[in-house]
Amino acid sequence: TSSSLFIFADKAYLYTTAYTQHASNREVVMGNKETKYRILAFDPGIQNTGWSLLEGTVGGSVLTVLKMGEIHPGMTAERAAYREQVEKYDKRVISLSLLREELTKILLDTKPDFVCSEDIYISMFRPQAYGSLAMWVCTAKMTTYDVAQKKFFLITTKQAKKCLSGSGSSGKIGVQAAVVACKKIQFKNEDDKMHFTEHEADSIAVGVAFNEVNRDYIHATLVAEGRL
Repeated sequence: TSSSLFIFADKAYLYTTAYTQHASNREVVMGNKETKYRILAFDPGIQNTGWSLLEGTVGGSVLTVLKMGEIHPGMTAERAAYREQVEKYDKRVISLSLLREELTKILLDTKPDFVCSEDIYISMFRPQAYGSLAMWVCTAKMTTYDVAQKKFFLITTKQAKKCLSGSGSSGKIGVQAAVVACKKIQFKNEDDKMHFTEHEADSIAVGVAFNEVNRDYIHATLVAEGRL
């Protein structure tokens, strides 16, 4: 294990050196432009979680939406099948347990290279939601580590909306419209382009923002893994 860590550090160092020396020629650093990577992005929420799997290509500017969906751990916990568990252990505990199960399934199914989510924030309209979002993020970080051994990145709401629509204050409908219009995004299944929810749209925006603000980290990781 120590040798692999040394190799990782060594490759990361070589990448950093190359990037510094050839800043004017990014292609030297990028290597194989056909190398692809997957970003799993989330719009967090215990009641409604939106997610999307996006595929990028080294040197490319367009992300392809491969899959997307929603999970509803909080709503699931309200079903009759969980009534006894909720009464005994509390709805929040059962909701987080269901969240972990659903996230595990998504991580195993999608096999992402990078995982990210919208960061938590205090809403002046729903300040009580902050605690729930904080629990969601902690559960997601723990599950991502346990299942995929991946770092879990957080993207601010303004970063996500600005990278997608050019404005950091777009509403839900604004983000959905921006996803359809954005030239940085294409859909593997064109039918999906007209049939996605607001939570799925937000997760796509998060994935686009992650790709924009973490390009150097993405390249360094791929180099360190020997994929470039």
